Amino acid sequence: MRKFLYSIMLSVSVLAVLSFSGCNALENATTSGSKLILISLTGNDLAGQVGSTIIFSDVAEANGGTINDNAVAEVTAALLDPFQEAGTFYQAIFVDQIDVEYSRSDGRNVPGVDVPFAFSQKVSVTIEISGTAEIPFVIVQHNAKSESPLSNLIYGQGGVLKLEAKITIHGKDLGEHRIQPVVGHISIYCANYADEEE
Repeated sequence: MRKFLYSIMLSVSVLAVLSFSGCNALENATTSGSKLILISLTGNDLAGQVGSTIIFSDVAEANGGTINDNAVAEVTAALLDPFQEAGTFYQAIFVDQIDVEYSRSDGRNVPGVDVPFAFSQKVSVTIEISGTAEIPFVIVQHNAKSESPLSNLIYGQGGVLKLEAKITIHGKDLGEHRIQPVVGHISIYCANYADEEE
C-alpha cells in the first residue's frame, strides 16, 4: 500500500513539474531568452504637444500641404527567466521594425476606403536588459492624407474620423534569436483642424 501511495505521489509531482515548465506561453513562442515590454505609446495632442496618449492628426496644413504624424514607443528589455539575476551581452534586444495597422470601431476596415493602408518602417535601436528606450516612429504617413479616407476630410466631407492604430514592434537579441513581437494600441482622431492665425 505504501509503495502504491508513493507511486501516485511521484506521478502527481512529475505532472506538476511538466505543467509549470510549459506555463509561460511567451517561452513557447520565441527562441530568445529575452523579451520586450511596451511601457507606453504617445503622440501629439490637439495643441501639438507631445506625450499624449490620444493622437490628433491634422490632415491639412494652413498652406495646403501635409506632414507625417509621429509617435513614440517607450519600451524596456527584460529576461524571460525571472530567476536569472543579470543579462548577458547577447541577451540585449535590437529593435528593427515597427508595423502600423488601422481599424475602426464600427467594423468598416477596408484599407484605402475606410482606413489608411497599413505600413512598416525600419528602425535601429539596441536596448540592454533592464534598460529603456524611447523610439520615435511615423504613425500617420503624409501620403495617406492625400488618399481615401483621410482626403475625404479635406475635400467636402469634413468631420472627424477616429482610427485605432495597432502598433507591432519587432526585434531580435544580439545572439540573432527573434523575440516575440510586442503589440500596443492607440487612438487617433483625424480631421481638418482649424489652423492658428499668425
